[in-house]
Amino acid sequence: MTQLSVAEVDKKYNVRPFVEAPPSKSGLVPIELESVDLSLFKEGIEHLPARQALAKKLEKSLSTYGFISIINHGIDTEEFENLKAVAQSILELPVEVQKDYLAGTWKSDLEDRSISLGAERGPGFKPKGYWSMKNGVEDSIIHYNFTKMLHPAFFDSKVPEVAQAHLKEIADYYRYIHNEILRKLTILCDIILEIPEGFLWENYYKVIEGDYENSGQGAGRFMLYHNMNSEDEAKVDGNWLRGHSDSGGFTFITSQPILSLQIRDYFTGMWKYVGHTPNSFIVNIADGMEFITGGYFKSSIHRVVSPPDDQKNYRRLVLIYFSTPKTSCRVDPEPLNSPKLKRLGFVKPDEWDKITFGQWYEEKARLFGKKNVNDSKGDEPNLVLLYGRLHERWHQAEANFTIQEARKRFKVIEL
Repeated sequence: MTQLSVAEVDKKYNVRPFVEAPPSKSGLVPIELESVDLSLFKEGIEHLPARQALAKKLEKSLSTYGFISIINHGIDTEEFENLKAVAQSILELPVEVQKDYLAGTWKSDLEDRSISLGAERGPGFKPKGYWSMKNGVEDSIIHYNFTKMLHPAFFDSKVPEVAQAHLKEIADYYRYIHNEILRKLTILCDIILEIPEGFLWENYYKVIEGDYENSGQGAGRFMLYHNMNSEDEAKVDGNWLRGHSDSGGFTFITSQPILSLQIRDYFTGMWKYVGHTPNSFIVNIADGMEFITGGYFKSSIHRVVSPPDDQKNYRRLVLIYFSTPKTSCRVDPEPLNSPKLKRLGFVKPDEWDKITFGQWYEEKARLFGKKNVNDSKGDEPNLVLLYGRLHERWHQAEANFTIQEARKRFKVIEL
């Protein structure tokens, strides 16, 4: 069989520019995230003051909201637009094609997690309706996961034809985020934590080719949100993706204009919209980094809600990179030996088990779309206790919120 050229594949699958929504005229006011200009990051001892200034700018956001914006990161508009066009065509593939590339089964509650990573972590498609929400509603999101992009084995992946034609572009994109943008971000975090520059990268995120256990890792995701019908939307209070914290290290999300992403205000608990800066990344701290810093960095709760009426007829497409520390690393602050954390009193709580990141990642991934976790009365899912930690980070701002307090106030599922 003759292999098609990239141009022929693109024509076959109608690869075309993705049409973004225009800015909303709804009057909704988004939160202003701290913006970090990575073009100001320079290597070398002579540029240490500039790096220190960037780190100082980051610290308050990382230790409260857990969200920042990164601009001038080195990826240009053309690369973003090309990948969004490819992502659109992958996510428009019909169900009869998707079935050959499923990340798990058709429904989260049907997964045998002893043999399946599920659609949260496995490579391939998560079909619409995979996750259970509350009141019997299922999600309206389709996504495609890429794994092992940081290693040569990625090019042996079984992927749809349209993805295969663009696999090098996909790998280059995610490798650049990990090896350049993430590396620089970890160095700024080293400065905040008063540990040697390069410590987090070398001990948690550096890639060792072919060594999956001792390498920093990451998963790429192309994610497309379809409108919910009005009845289902009312049953889930307008939530398209429930409030949650991410499991890994740092999450990188392409900024886009639909007012739909919200973060939970660290100080007030109120939901606030995240605005759009073209050609930027929205970056959030995830659980692994919260645990590694003993709770100083905050893995904040975020969700996706129904957009304003003037954006309802547009689709929300995001390219996501979930960076993760190496699975063998300890997720508590003791290995960091950070003077800053010691001075501020961020030490490993007695109730935390000594676990690896791999243990946390494995267990939390099983919970996201489960009916018994998500079918709760309010915004917050039922809490799950894992290794002495609650599985979602809803109560960081409450100084006296202990596991005992959680048991008094909420349903806590204990595994």
